[in-house]
Amino acid sequence: MGDEQAAIQVIDKTIMIELSDKFPDVVSDVDVPSPNRAIARIDPSKVHEIMQFLLDKGFDHLSCISGVDYPPDKMEVVYHVTSYSGPLVITLKASVPRDDPNIDSLCDIYWNANWYERETYELYGIKFNDCPYLKVLLLVEEMEGEWPLRKDYAGYPNPT
Repeated sequence: MGDEQAAIQVIDKTIMIELSDKFPDVVSDVDVPSPNRAIARIDPSKVHEIMQFLLDKGFDHLSCISGVDYPPDKMEVVYHVTSYSGPLVITLKASVPRDDPNIDSLCDIYWNANWYERETYELYGIKFNDCPYLKVLLLVEEMEGEWPLRKDYAGYPNPT
């Protein structure tokens, strides 16, 4: 491993240690599988505080928010956040109950969160609390509330 790559991996581990130390009861399963990837599970009730912490640490680009369906009782909200000035991508996973999937919006932290939250809401039915414009983005309005990426959707996995 070259000096630059070793330095990057130390930075990666450092931010994940800081994250774990700052939120000891809500961050778990921390892993740094490569010099440019870090992963952790987070308590969904603290997503707003955790993301604000990461923004303050220079993680200024929300790359993606997506959903994952784990029937019969669980869903996940998956966040990918990175920095325009560094190579590390942090993946955070928050489990929410499938019968009432909701989590706080990040629209007041990251300007582009609205698009990702709208898409995730529309396709999985995960509600983002305080999202200023949680409206149909991709589907026709008649499909609103059908959640086509949930595994119990009538057309999943072979839509007609």
